[in-house]
Amino acid sequence: MQALACVDCGDIPEQESTWEYGLHGQWTRRPGGRCWPCHQKRKERLEREAEEQLEAARTANAALCPCWTCRGSIGGKEGSELELRQEAGSDRLECPGCVRARAAKDLGPLVLPAPARRELVAALVAVPDDPWWEARVLHAKLYPPKDRGA
Repeated sequence: MQALACVDCGDIPEQESTWEYGLHGQWTRRPGGRCWPCHQKRKERLEREAEEQLEAARTANAALCPCWTCRGSIGGKEGSELELRQEAGSDRLECPGCVRARAAKDLGPLVLPAPARRELVAALVAVPDDPWWEARVLHAKLYPPKDRGA
């Protein structure tokens, strides 16, 4: 019975408590495992931590640029199966839903439009009011307009 001691609280079970228990008898105490109360507490703690991580990711993603295609949150629609559970990278241009739609249509990677000459000159005087400005300038360098197949 010492082998069945709970790793969290150290409780040593009585003989009858080693049988299957929990909802519908789906959980059995194993050597090096947890007792049912500790198992439940751990499960609740992990769920709480996952929810806190999701809320932190939602907050961080809301502060980033919106999705280029749908103008929604870069983290995806709240509550959807595609919603990002971690902070999106600064180089992300589309939400997970738009990325999936682009892949389904076999459109290839998103390439932002090159800044017009007028926009480049205006950027020398003041910071543009375009949240994707830096990404557009970078894409213009990586994919010059003459090389774009459009």
